Amino acid sequence: MQEAFLELNGVPTHVTSEGRWVEAGLAADGRKDVVVVIPGNPGLPSFYNGFIKALHSKLPMETPVWVVGHSGHVEPSKNSLRTLPKYEHNRHLYNLEGQLKHKTDFIKKYVPKDAQIHLVAHSIGSWMVLNLLKDESIRNRIAKCYLLFPTVERMAESPNGKFFTRFVTPLISVLVFLSWIFTLLPLIIQILLIEIFGFFNGIPRKCRTSVLQLIRPAVLRRVFSLAKEEMAVVTELDHEVISQNYDKLWLYYGSRDGWTPVKYYEEIKARHPKLNAVLCKESYLHSFVLESEKEMGHIVANVINENIL
Repeated sequence: MQEAFLELNGVPTHVTSEGRWVEAGLAADGRKDVVVVIPGNPGLPSFYNGFIKALHSKLPMETPVWVVGHSGHVEPSKNSLRTLPKYEHNRHLYNLEGQLKHKTDFIKKYVPKDAQIHLVAHSIGSWMVLNLLKDESIRNRIAKCYLLFPTVERMAESPNGKFFTRFVTPLISVLVFLSWIFTLLPLIIQILLIEIFGFFNGIPRKCRTSVLQLIRPAVLRRVFSLAKEEMAVVTELDHEVISQNYDKLWLYYGSRDGWTPVKYYEEIKARHPKLNAVLCKESYLHSFVLESEKEMGHIVANVINENIL
């Protein structure tokens, strides 16, 4: 696995790859397939390390898998010459529209023109993919989109959306302040607290580094700000983009997902019977990267292989 910060839409962005590196181009022979993963929120690529390893292991060897972190969700190290634009004067870089431009910039700048793109998106990344399909120059290059636990409608009306709006939103300033205090603690204490929190909340030790990256005041501010905007913007399903892209869409809904209740799956299937949407039979959680990363990686790889082969 390789990782680096690339400049996208004016923001140093954490990108990881399994297989051929982003700037290395594609193999001269064979198929020109590329898998691009767009995370949920928070959009830290390291949360998806196990997922892309499992995914890549089942794909043709020459097919790279690239994860594009969200704009501003990972800070470059203190030793780096790169710095993130200040949030206060650059909110347009970190909101939903900014994140969409950010992913557009990645595809146009780094994905070879002759590549067949397989877009794998998780949660709010699915909303971004639906909007990417509106760009004809990108749409024509996409072989298939695989939307996992897709938050593409009525987020604020979902059980998790209601909880976030009622109980988390009023505490955002407090949580950001507490994260600042957390960063003042010695690293060993930070790790110990994460271990304890993870033990009681089902966060595995493998995610320790990701959680350390996340619990930074500037990062949390951007993560929470994006989440608040999601509640306000992701409301009605875009039926037009769905109906225009049946051939390019595969949706995977959770059977116990607090962000996308089963009724959302049932309603989209009733409205769009031609849409290839499936309901999870294994009860995987919305945050599958914590517990079911290998299983989901193999499921998605099998579907991608059908479209490659």
